[in-house]
Amino acid sequence: MKKETKKVPLIYPLPIALIGVENAGDIYYTTVSNVSIMAEHPPMVGVMVETTRVIRKHLEIGSRISVNFPSTVMIDKADLCAFVSNDEFDKSTLFETEYSLKTPYISECPVVLILEITDHMAMHRQHFYTCAVKRTLIDDHLSVEENIPSMNILDPIIYGLDGKYYQIGKVIGKASLEGKQLYQNVRKKLGPQPYTFHFKHRICKMKDEGWTYKDLSDKYNVYHETIEDWYALYSLFGKEGLSKKMANRLAGTRFTKEEKRHMAEKIITGEKTYRELCQEHMVSLSRLKNWVKKARRNKL
Repeated sequence: MKKETKKVPLIYPLPIALIGVENAGDIYYTTVSNVSIMAEHPPMVGVMVETTRVIRKHLEIGSRISVNFPSTVMIDKADLCAFVSNDEFDKSTLFETEYSLKTPYISECPVVLILEITDHMAMHRQHFYTCAVKRTLIDDHLSVEENIPSMNILDPIIYGLDGKYYQIGKVIGKASLEGKQLYQNVRKKLGPQPYTFHFKHRICKMKDEGWTYKDLSDKYNVYHETIEDWYALYSLFGKEGLSKKMANRLAGTRFTKEEKRHMAEKIITGEKTYRELCQEHMVSLSRLKNWVKKARRNKL
């Protein structure tokens, strides 16, 4: 059962960030809680700034800004920059400022993005800025995995719509791995899944481009042997090898036990290759491999 509560955009997490910009020799910082990833390739970020923020008059299309992500030890400074928005108090005195691409940023923040504003839109009492990522800076002592540091190491400040700040908890899993075993178990129960011609063709083209069977299997959750079958047919017969017509021909092929053993022996002795037998007898690669495996164990 669900109950209805106050109508709010209840989406988490909301990372606290400090925007930095320089104008006429002066440096301005303010805190925002609405920073979103818009795209990874090319890297684009969306930043929402309230209309009442003084820093807004210093932001325009083409200008460079920094988005600085403070760690939890900086919570007092980040909160001060959230509720104070005037030109009388110089918030740049709170931080040690450095420059990248002539843009001021906060050196104490473990992660800094140098952005260029590419578009702007007024929305209710907010202004939304679309920004291109020009540089991503992280502290040099941070350990990274595939160029990305752990959030627990960064220790960012998370803002809740209840008006409270939170801290990141423990790691509970890794993307693309947690659902993989469940997916495979479900597939086993459902049996073989149909794949479209265009999907199989795209997989084979990626194999031509240098992708390995393992990479393709991991990316698309398709059995390694299935991809080998597709690619063997694609190599032998081109796109037609991936058609339903070809699949029906292979499914309708029947061999006696003696014929299977005879083909397996040709592979084992080196008389024929898998490719040659696939083409000669219109049999799938996975079937041939299975027969060879059984023949080696004297079970065929």
